[in-house]
Amino acid sequence: MAVARMIILVLAAGAMVIGALVTVGILVPRNLPEEFRVVMGVVVLLYGLYRFVVEYVRMANERRSDRRGPGRDRPGGL
Repeated sequence: MAVARMIILVLAAGAMVIGALVTVGILVPRNLPEEFRVVMGVVVLLYGLYRFVVEYVRMANERRSDRRGPGRDRPGGL
């Protein structure tokens, strides 16, 4: 499970890098309209950032719940 999470983090970081490169104009054809290139690059960059943050927070929450132990997070100690 940890390997899958690391792969997700790496792919999300890769999407951010690709989005930045598209925004700068390195990874797209020159005949593509500049407005489309910028919008597409920013969308890919933000999606990569979103996926990275969601997965990182999910990992942190799981670590936090593992430290609590079973049954400790239930109200009233039931």
